[in-house]
Amino acid sequence: MIIDRIDPPLLYPIPGAAHVTVAEGRRIVHVSGQAGRQADGSLASETVRGQAVQALRNLRTALEAAGAGLADVAHLTVYIVDYTAASLDALMEAAIGEYGEAYPITACTLVGVAALWEAGVLIEIDAMAVV
Repeated sequence: MIIDRIDPPLLYPIPGAAHVTVAEGRRIVHVSGQAGRQADGSLASETVRGQAVQALRNLRTALEAAGAGLADVAHLTVYIVDYTAASLDALMEAAIGEYGEAYPITACTLVGVAALWEAGVLIEIDAMAVV
């Protein structure tokens, strides 16, 4: 059962959705796809790596708003526009640079897509955490 919906003030609002949904049971936290958007809605970069850094920062902010941390992440889904091996390298560089040793080693799905919800958005990361 959903017990809370959270839109942290430091994240760009998602029309018609919540950044974080918390379900009761074993306290499962669902984080909506986080893109490389800054709090003012602007894109942090025009590159996969630059947007990945911001998306990972947004993911951490959303998890913390629900009382979860990177260690609580049970699953990640990553969507990358026009996926290539270089895109994966950029994502991993961003993740190691942003999270270091705290990088969550967890189940993960990587999906190459033709486009995301808005032109210019190159990466989106959603998560499920259990706390």
